[in-house]
Amino acid sequence: MTPLYWLIIIGIPVLIGLVILENIVAKRRNLKLYTLSDSITNLCCGLLERVFDIFFSVIALIGFNYIYENIAPFPIELSAISWIIGLFVADFIAYWFHRLSHEINFLWAAHIVHHQSEELNLTTVFRVSFLAVIYRACFFMWMALAGFDVFTIVTTSVFLGFYQLFTHSRVIGKLGIIEKFMTTPSHHRVHHARNEKYMDQNYAHIFIFWDRLFGTFVEEKEEPDYGITSGFESANAFNATFSYWKNLIKRARKTKSLRNKINVFIKGPEWTPNDVEHLPNQFKTDVNGDRIPHKIPVNNEKRAYLLFNILITASSFVALLYFKSILGKEITLIELISNKSVISLAGIILISVFAHSRIIEDKKFAILTDGIRLGSIISLTIFGFSSFSISYWLIPLVTVYSSLMFLWLIKINIKPRRKILRA
Repeated sequence: MTPLYWLIIIGIPVLIGLVILENIVAKRRNLKLYTLSDSITNLCCGLLERVFDIFFSVIALIGFNYIYENIAPFPIELSAISWIIGLFVADFIAYWFHRLSHEINFLWAAHIVHHQSEELNLTTVFRVSFLAVIYRACFFMWMALAGFDVFTIVTTSVFLGFYQLFTHSRVIGKLGIIEKFMTTPSHHRVHHARNEKYMDQNYAHIFIFWDRLFGTFVEEKEEPDYGITSGFESANAFNATFSYWKNLIKRARKTKSLRNKINVFIKGPEWTPNDVEHLPNQFKTDVNGDRIPHKIPVNNEKRAYLLFNILITASSFVALLYFKSILGKEITLIELISNKSVISLAGIILISVFAHSRIIEDKKFAILTDGIRLGSIISLTIFGFSSFSISYWLIPLVTVYSSLMFLWLIKINIKPRRKILRA
């Protein structure tokens, strides 16, 4: 098993502990940072991104290694100093990738997912589009061309990712002199703002001096409002991923000029053709015209049901990482997609991500969708693991657990609708 696998396995309980700690601190300050629907949507977006990356990374790493060994004019030998230099280079590339993702629509279509939430907490880190995986690889390809090996590219990228757990916080205040050269939660709160004076600023991941150098730094004066200006009101991770693409395609089809059809995708989010208006906002307003925060209430029993079922989804993801890791570093994409265990676990995750949102939003036929999910879990477990020695206890366990969840689902559905107790 790879060190990265163990890093993730260790990171999961650490993350849970940090979420609990953040909640404790927030309650002492009378802050409400989390809603169940938003947190599940964030994590489901992250699952889609990670599942896609499990497959796409096989291609990307082969590409990086080929460029390093055959194209890079001056390959850099790995050392502590070269790794530190690589971290600065990775952060510089991440700054420009991040900035351009706000300035070019086809990049923004992927990055907007990260900004859709009106909350800001540790789970927001995971709210990313799986399409960003492709864009990110194209940008970090330049590290390989500059002579950095795959190990340096991967580990510096992972370091950048883990650092975001620190910056996505509302409970950490300003940090004195550290604010001058490191990206802090205060800086990143500004970046997630939808307030006009804060928008499209503070792009740096680790070192804030990139923003100071390139004129995109703004200091936090008061805590901002979070989310996107047009609003987003869905708990469906697939909707989150494709909503802005639908927006772009719709406007491109409406405009008559071929140039404008292209410009819809390559100009910035504020631009739209003269003959096509921006699509209507999704958010609702009160009688005074003020924006109403988007919240999906979930009662206590449905909350418990969701948590027990997300346990299956999360376990499937950990198992997927495990099977990917034991296949070895030299695994090809063909070998990966022909592995029954990998495909069955990926299928469980994808079906579950869709079904969880149907339950949260209380959509029509949600019970049917979730029933299909539970049946699929049993079928895919048999498909992927019937040849394993563990199948004698794994398949019965999954069958019993899924059957109990189905009985619980029916019980929830046939209950008379009550007044929602909790948000």
